[in-house]
Amino acid sequence: MKTAWPILPFPCALSSGDRRAARKDLLSALRVSGSPVIVDFSSCPTLNHEDIDLLLECVAQVAGRDTQVLFVAGSRANRVLLEVTRISSLVMVFNSVKEALAYPQIAAEAENDIKDTEDRRANQSQRLWSA
Repeated sequence: MKTAWPILPFPCALSSGDRRAARKDLLSALRVSGSPVIVDFSSCPTLNHEDIDLLLECVAQVAGRDTQVLFVAGSRANRVLLEVTRISSLVMVFNSVKEALAYPQIAAEAENDIKDTEDRRANQSQRLWSA
């Protein structure tokens, strides 16, 4: 699936040395990215406390910047965990990469719909005042 948004696999079930390297790569990618980033948990059937710590670091890495991070839960267990820990209140969480990739298009369409509605209301208001 080709996209302008980077899709980063979440490093889970790794040895401690591999995990440190993957953590460094993930945080570095978030640091330098100017576009939204999708972090994909599809290869992780469940998340542990170290994973949650890394997720919070990812959120902190993009906080206050123009970069947006989206999470792909990949499993029902991960989705529930992200909701229980309230991470889903900080970051958009999707069930699949396909769903996450559709998000910018849906958001843009919703923004256009809002703008169209506002334009129609302004035109109606002008007609009422000019009558």
